[in-house]
Parts: sequence; structure tokens; C-alpha cells
Amino acid sequence: MSLIELKNAVKEYTPGEITVRALDELSLGVQQGEIIVILGQSGSGKSTLLNIMGGLDVLTSGEILLEGKPYTNFKDAEMSKLRRQKFGFIFQAYNLLPLLTIYENIIAPLLLDNKRVQRKDVEALSESLGIKEQLDKFPNQLSGGQQQRAAIVRALINQPKVIFADEPTGNLDKDTGEQVMSCLIDAVKKEGATLVMVTHNEKLSSYADRVIRMESGKEIGQK
Repeated sequence: MSLIELKNAVKEYTPGEITVRALDELSLGVQQGEIIVILGQSGSGKSTLLNIMGGLDVLTSGEILLEGKPYTNFKDAEMSKLRRQKFGFIFQAYNLLPLLTIYENIIAPLLLDNKRVQRKDVEALSESLGIKEQLDKFPNQLSGGQQQRAAIVRALINQPKVIFADEPTGNLDKDTGEQVMSCLIDAVKKEGATLVMVTHNEKLSSYADRVIRMESGKEIGQK
């Protein structure tokens, strides 16, 4: 059984008079522990796919399941709980709250779910990603690479089943991006999580167990 499975997934938008089909009868599965890279140019549907899988958007038709159980039609409260408890997210823009310290940013998802916070656990994970000394600083005091590492810690601290990453190195220079990707892959493997990452950067496919290529809302190949 797949960890996540899409069946005949369709997502349509109607921004004007024309309906755009961002996902077109897409079916695929994601296995526990896999590192998947979804490749495609702008408009290919890759970010829509990530948002659908991560519960940030809803299907027009079709079905999506987590561990065999559908979450296609979850209400907002149910979907929010699912995201907090099962998923972690890493975005290109880091999405750290500027008025909170790095430590406070990392533990925010735990507090929202009324979970007990152990600073030592945050410190241990932060140390493995090289930002333990930055925990009491604010985001604007960190480099882009350090902020993205903080975002990775935040995504992993709740021990999610799946990490969804949207162009996680898009705002970083080549060397910093490679360092961050190495940290991300090492951390995901250590935590036993699944990683689904979308990008237009062909070089990131080297980190994947499986590469899915998309075009016009369809899968056009795997390797």
C-alpha cells in the first residue's frame, strides 16, 4: 500500500473566462521513505500537485489517500490537524515569522497542536543542521542558508510522515543550495520521513530515489 496515493486527480482553475486544468487525470503513488523529485517547468502542474498532496488545496475531482484512508473531502479543521500531525512543509521563501526567534518559529507547530516542547530535542535537531547557536536570534539576523535550515528543523520537529518541499534552494546561491540540500536529505533519512520535492532544477534530481516529470498537468515520465 502506498503512503500517499492519487487516483484520477483533476484540479481546475477558472481565473477568467477560460478553465485551466492544472492536474489532468493524474494517478500516482508515494512509498514510505521515498525521496521523490517532481520536475517540470512553470505551469506544468508540479506545485499544484504538491499543494494537493499536502492538503493546501483541494481536488476538483478524483481521490487522494494517506495510508489507504481518503482525505479528499476533509473539512478545514480536519485538514489543518492532518497537516500539523502528519506533514511538514519547506518553502522557497522560508516563511519564518520575523517577530519570533528561530526557536519560537521552530516550536510554533507543536504549540498549535498543544504538544509538549523539549528544548533539548530542538537543540539536537538544530545541531545536526548546524544552527544550534542561532536559536535565540531573529530571522533577519541569519543568512538565507541558515533560515532555510531553520525551516527544515521546523518541518521535521513534529516527526511528520511526509516532508513537502517547494523549490527549497530557489532563493540560495549554488554552494549554499548544495549544502542545504545535503542537510535536508541527511535529516530526512535520519528521521525516516518521506520527501516530496518540486523543482525546475534538473540537478536536484540526483538526490532522488525517483524522479517524476510533469507537463501540462500530466506525468510524462519517471526514472
